[in-house]
Amino acid sequence: MFVILRSLMVLFCTVLGGVLAAVIYHLPGGTFLTRMPLPAAIVTGIIGGILLAAAAILIEHFVRRLSLVELAVVMAGLLIGTGIAFLVAHFQMLLPDFIQQALRPYNPYISVFKLALYVVFVYVGIVVGIRGKKEFNFFLPRLKYTAGRGMRPLLLDTSAIIDGRVLELYKTGFLRNKILLPQFILHELQQISDSQVSLTRTKGRRGLDTLKKIQDNADIQVEVTTVDYPGVPEVDDKLIRLAKEIDGAILTTDYNLEQVARIQNIQCLNVFGLANVLKAPFIPGEHVTIQIVKEGSEMNQGVGFLDDGTMIVVANAKPLIGQKVEVELVSMIQGASGRIFFAELPGAEQQQQQKGQYDRGYRGQDRRR
Repeated sequence: MFVILRSLMVLFCTVLGGVLAAVIYHLPGGTFLTRMPLPAAIVTGIIGGILLAAAAILIEHFVRRLSLVELAVVMAGLLIGTGIAFLVAHFQMLLPDFIQQALRPYNPYISVFKLALYVVFVYVGIVVGIRGKKEFNFFLPRLKYTAGRGMRPLLLDTSAIIDGRVLELYKTGFLRNKILLPQFILHELQQISDSQVSLTRTKGRRGLDTLKKIQDNADIQVEVTTVDYPGVPEVDDKLIRLAKEIDGAILTTDYNLEQVARIQNIQCLNVFGLANVLKAPFIPGEHVTIQIVKEGSEMNQGVGFLDDGTMIVVANAKPLIGQKVEVELVSMIQGASGRIFFAELPGAEQQQQQKGQYDRGYRGQDRRR
């Protein structure tokens, strides 16, 4: 959609530049366009139109990266800077007539001075506005994220970023909220990626790769916020406080963070919880094929996993480690980390009954003796 709009903008500005050049060429009075042939004047106008379209697209790219508050403070700084420059530039109008007449020979220099005033004051106004953004956030913290939006902004926890499945949730359409990424979360993720521990460093870099893919996806709206709470030492506490202030939701894989957030009436989405909900229901007696990969905690048990990572503990399967076998599900327990199935090898119950009958018959013969 944006590509089509930009193409139309370039086409419009190109045609407009050529038409204006042709019109100006035929106006009475000399301009730099009338000093060249008409085709050259039209080409000059077309080039000017293309440059104007390029400038508009650059401005659009800049504005898209700004949040509501950043755009508001830039516009406020622009207006205030322009207003101050206008007052200073036209201060000479308040001077007596004889002074204005004495300054007329210097009007070309005064015009250049006025232009410089506008540039300087507009620049200062924008810079001051951006630097005062945090104070604006302090007084109106909710304006930035709640105005004109039907869905709550989604705050990403470090654990959810490292997990990586948040990207797939957006690609499949399960999530459509705007992602709000606090600067303190980025800082924590950077510290993890710089860790001396190899495994921790790998997790941190995987999280940074996930963020890069999210930002490169044009369908996902991402905003980095600099809101911070220096008096709050823990990152989880900062995240909960920010979610409270903006009425946002938190996406995490941290069970403890989820519980603390829910106690404080903050919407918290756990990726593991969603994964458990989407798993197929347990049906006693169902047969599945798995590979026994290791021994269990109890004697003679074997352990395998389904494709979604669900653990299956199989009785009497220790001798079958490394083999693919068909097992029968008999029970299930639900824990904080997910489901665990307990299974038996097919025919195990019948074998146990036959073994019991054999044992009873053997004991009966032994008593008769």
